[in-house]
Amino acid sequence: MSHHSEVGECKVLEQERLHDEAYRWEVVSQLMQENGDAIAQFCRSWLSEGLAEEVTQEVFVAAWENLPKYRPQASLRTWLFGIARNKCQQMYRNRARRQEIGRTFLDEIHARAHADRPGSPDALMEHASQEALLADCLSQLRDEERIVLTLRYWKDMPVDDIADVMGKSVAATRKQLLRAQQRLKELMLKGVDR
Repeated sequence: MSHHSEVGECKVLEQERLHDEAYRWEVVSQLMQENGDAIAQFCRSWLSEGLAEEVTQEVFVAAWENLPKYRPQASLRTWLFGIARNKCQQMYRNRARRQEIGRTFLDEIHARAHADRPGSPDALMEHASQEALLADCLSQLRDEERIVLTLRYWKDMPVDDIADVMGKSVAATRKQLLRAQQRLKELMLKGVDR
């Protein structure tokens, strides 16, 4: 592997060259190659496919604009996920899009649940109401709770990576995951009783 292609974590950023647009573009291009898919997947855990694509592009534009201010307290990858998290939160706060996002959750849950069995009409009805309840309960969680659950269970992301993405310690992330599971369980039970 050539030295040139190791911008990500291996090659030391030449801080003094970050005001040079050509060098900055080289760094961002490398970041896109190494992290583009992971950032897109992260954005999809917050947003619908179309919006995730849009936000992923915004993340790399923001990285290009903000690189001169980057300070290496965090790895470039963690810094990039921080930008992605902020962009997704901004997009998510747009109330008009919440319903679309809720539907996307329901579609994903539906696709996963029905991947392997047709079942009887009664079973399908029961299942559909369970899915609707789950989507409803997920939408009632706080943003961060929903995100950690989604990254863990729908995107199968390891807890260490989730900690990186959320900018927290592994221990704090595990705690948050447990609390989020507990809250989801409580909401589901309340929903079943209604």
